[in-house]
Amino acid sequence: MLLTATGAFADANISYGKKGVEYLSEDENTVLWFGVRLQLRYTSLDFDPGKPPSQALTDKDEIKLNRGRLKLGGNIFRPWFQIYSEYDFTKKNLLDLRATFQWKQWFVPRIGQWKAEYNRERIDSSGNQQFIERSVATYWFTVDRQKGVSVSGRLMANSAYDSSYWLERMSGTGRGGASSDGKPLWLARYQWNLLGRVLPFSQSDLQRMSSPAASIAIAGVYGHSRFTRFSGAGGGQLPGYETGVEDQYRLSQWMVETAWQGYGFSWQQEYHWKEIHDTVSASTRKLRGGYFQAGYFFSEIWPAFPRPLELAGRYTRIKPDTAQPEEQQEELSLVANWFFNGHRNKLSSSVSWIELKSNNQRTRDTQLGLQWEFSF
Repeated sequence: MLLTATGAFADANISYGKKGVEYLSEDENTVLWFGVRLQLRYTSLDFDPGKPPSQALTDKDEIKLNRGRLKLGGNIFRPWFQIYSEYDFTKKNLLDLRATFQWKQWFVPRIGQWKAEYNRERIDSSGNQQFIERSVATYWFTVDRQKGVSVSGRLMANSAYDSSYWLERMSGTGRGGASSDGKPLWLARYQWNLLGRVLPFSQSDLQRMSSPAASIAIAGVYGHSRFTRFSGAGGGQLPGYETGVEDQYRLSQWMVETAWQGYGFSWQQEYHWKEIHDTVSASTRKLRGGYFQAGYFFSEIWPAFPRPLELAGRYTRIKPDTAQPEEQQEELSLVANWFFNGHRNKLSSSVSWIELKSNNQRTRDTQLGLQWEFSF
């Protein structure tokens, strides 16, 4: 038996590819890959957007393995039966576990746990980001990972009306939560691929595309949950809210988004509206905010500029409660990225100026960051 197993392994088509170790079956109907992703980070300041201004910014020089991921994906039995899983071994959390049925371009069902396809900044993998960390808007507005079912697709491809859509029914319990916990959250996203090409969910124009790609998207989420915010840790609460009972909070939120990449330049922007209605206290809170960011490989216009180097900037502004006009969070960040092998091996250095206002309090500070992103 051992000899048989050894012989089968020897006959297998195993190689190292773009995503890691790859396996290809003899009939080519099964293609699997396995990869490891590491993110080593230094920061000079700890920032918690959910705390009062006097406590949110803490001087804390820290070097840590910020992310450590094991990834397995590909298709099994048939090219249209695609699977993906991702495990965070630093926090011992199963992040993604999903099956996608790529039957038709316009009709793609999915089941499992994954990032809700709501806003581009959160859908973008942290490994494919332009900045060391996502904007402050993520804390307040992301829907993050959920268990659920969805259908998506692309319509009128390569035409002036080229569009993509997503419809999802989510648990509303966050990563690792129960599959069913009262009423669900419903998500809809429509994206116009206005140049007739789909812009991937990845930041920075690494390809220096001579044929640019762009998108304009709108998305909405509506439903009930015991939580008012979501993150990689699962369901949680925004400041001012306590752990709720089943369906206590009615969540309504909307977003508009634009993105463009071409000729070494990249742009993306989001603006969010969110309303939380507490069905127990009958109170309602409204939040607003968004960001815009842009990056450029200056070697496209200045040959002496290092080709692997990209410079980028981002501005974020958040109103955590529109009934409290003095409350505001602002962030201005600059980053320099040196790409050794695209997003799979890059070094990033950033500086962020953060200002928080609340109840006549104002706090300002500067955060420095250095990060090495490596996948193999």
